[in-house]
Amino acid sequence: MDRNSQHHYQKDAQDPIQENLNAATRLLFRPGFLKNLSPSRLPSQAASDTSLSPGEAPQDARSFPGSHHRHSQLNLTAVVKDSLDEVDYTSPLTLECDSNGIVPAIDSRVSEKLDSLFVIARKSYAAMAERSFQTFSHGHQDLVLAVDFNYFGTRMVTASSDHKLKVHDKKDDSWNLVDSWRAHDAEIVDAKWNGPFMGEVIGSIGEDGRCKLWQEDVTEVPMSGKRFQLIYNIKSETGAPFMSLDFKNIMQDTWLALITRDGRLTVYEPVDQSTLAEWNLIAQNWVCDKTPDRQEEVGFKVCFHKEKLPCWTAIQAGLDRKALSLAVVAMQTVKIFRTDKAKRFYQAAELKGSRQIIRDVAWANGSQRGYDVIATASKDGAIRIYDLSTPTANTSSKGNASSATTIAENPAAPRPVGPRKNAPSGIGAGLAGTSSVADSAQDNEGHPGRVRHVVKKAAELTQHHGAVWRVAFSPMGELLLSTGDDGTVRSWKKSVTNQWLEYSEIDAARDQ
Repeated sequence: MDRNSQHHYQKDAQDPIQENLNAATRLLFRPGFLKNLSPSRLPSQAASDTSLSPGEAPQDARSFPGSHHRHSQLNLTAVVKDSLDEVDYTSPLTLECDSNGIVPAIDSRVSEKLDSLFVIARKSYAAMAERSFQTFSHGHQDLVLAVDFNYFGTRMVTASSDHKLKVHDKKDDSWNLVDSWRAHDAEIVDAKWNGPFMGEVIGSIGEDGRCKLWQEDVTEVPMSGKRFQLIYNIKSETGAPFMSLDFKNIMQDTWLALITRDGRLTVYEPVDQSTLAEWNLIAQNWVCDKTPDRQEEVGFKVCFHKEKLPCWTAIQAGLDRKALSLAVVAMQTVKIFRTDKAKRFYQAAELKGSRQIIRDVAWANGSQRGYDVIATASKDGAIRIYDLSTPTANTSSKGNASSATTIAENPAAPRPVGPRKNAPSGIGAGLAGTSSVADSAQDNEGHPGRVRHVVKKAAELTQHHGAVWRVAFSPMGELLLSTGDDGTVRSWKKSVTNQWLEYSEIDAARDQ
């Protein structure tokens, strides 16, 4: 080392900034980092060197004969270390589809390692869940048929065959009873909280053929039986009791969907969004071709898409940003209804594949993912998960025939045989799908805001031993919970290989 080099070395060693830069350089000088470098991530001079022909050496290499040997040694080190432990386990998170929509294959070492970690996490999660599983006395004198939490998860309403509703508030780690009252003249089959912007409102339906809305009056004393006041009462027009209800909120706006045991779907909107004391019927439709027999076991359920905006790809394809999206269980199928720009309901898709009646349906949040995810629980013991995607403009522009066929194959079901009341009109006629096949090719032009969807069954999970009764997604839509006749609560997650796998199992029937 000459005197000048020694001088510069001593100067760099005394410079704290240079020491930090040298430390950062040593940290980044790793085979894993260098292996992932691409020309787009290199400085302009380095990028230009990568574009040289195979027989042409970079300028620095031509100036220093020994650089080629060092570069080869570096490559050899990278290969050896990469074969041992330098594997990028985050690479599946950044995979992108190619122009044909195909996802590149994942390194087998990455897949095996993540699978083993997934199994370990599943066992740990199950053990933790069992330790924290709590029970409490609900206080009802008969079976509890429905449970629902408010938007923040701090309040719970229970509905029972004893004709009563009970509201519990969470304080610390316990649930305290706030009020209990006789809400219906028959068993209560479902109860739901409305959104957080309209006060504390509960909707309930019972075998007495009534849907009732209850609003909390905080001036009443807890446990007085009068804290929740009846503000609206809807009677079933078909004589059959209601079987399911659900609320939809977009900020201060609220909608209510109901379906009866004979398959009559109705959607309501408040006259005054600030009071919820009076409602208008905006849509109605029969969702079955044939009215079920009175003794027949039926499956009807309604579930709104809860997010403020629909899936962004559907909006990009022309769907109204304020469109309502409603999943309706009709025995063995699920019909997806949306509203166009004129606020008319139309059937956008149909989910098939169940061999017996469907007991429940859940619509996952996560509009930013680019497609909708819907799960169903069936009496045949299977959980089916569907991906609902919207074709791009390039795909749909291949011809009008494709679009026409999709709409024609999914008309809303005609009315069952026999006299019915209240023929659909206005928005109800739009939900009834009165357009004929002949003019369905012009449907998008005649009804702006209507889009078609492609349905893909992403998974069919059969780990439950017996019928599945309930499914529900977590608030972010990445975790699915289910319960069934086997008395277990199971959770499911989507793996890096796009497979839905069981994440945990809780034996809720086990003695605590």
